[in-house]
Amino acid sequence: MHPWIENVTLRPLATSVTVLPPDPATTVVWRMTRAGESDVLVAGPRTTAAYHATKDLPVCVRLRIRPGRVLPLLGAAADELVDRTVPLGDLIGPSATALAERLVSSKDEPEQAVEILGDFLLGQLPRRLPDRLELVGQAVAELASPCAVGETARRLGVSERYLRRVFREAVGVSPKQFARITRVRTVIAQARRSWSDVAAYAGYADQSHLIADFRSLMLVTPTAYATGRVPLSTC
Repeated sequence: MHPWIENVTLRPLATSVTVLPPDPATTVVWRMTRAGESDVLVAGPRTTAAYHATKDLPVCVRLRIRPGRVLPLLGAAADELVDRTVPLGDLIGPSATALAERLVSSKDEPEQAVEILGDFLLGQLPRRLPDRLELVGQAVAELASPCAVGETARRLGVSERYLRRVFREAVGVSPKQFARITRVRTVIAQARRSWSDVAAYAGYADQSHLIADFRSLMLVTPTAYATGRVPLSTC
């Protein structure tokens, strides 16, 4: 699964508030309630942070699809899923019902559920993969560095306009927005360092640039986020 799935989360969150940072990736989620209700959802790329009360879910398995790999796995362009959460069945049809039943049988073995989900998704791959898959993958790696969109296009031997078009369809957000979201996620991962050091590390012009960008995407300042003062009104 490694070329297609970036990471896997096996356990539900143990915190009272769920923090969902902006994310350029699409995630497939299987969850069960204590009442035994089960569903498989697809959460598309998220352009701003979301904060909500954590649900009591004894089982919650998440497979984060690598940016740019959504269309072959799910049969839907990523830009159709931005800021949306939809049932997997809406994208792939009735076969999702049988999948959910198989997953319920593995509720006590999360690792087995991951294998079932992964095998199912890989089974959706077409015989012929999109020609742009490698180009988009290279662009994702370049823009995560960070690297300017124009410079990335030149390195890949395509026009900036073409790169923007195929990137948005495959990833869900524009190259520039992808770079912004990636930088903010880097800030979150480095939050224990000084903001000036983090700004330099993440590729911001200065600390004020970091703060403005962070507040735009996370809806709070970096300091407020680091101290847990998130906008509970959105929970």
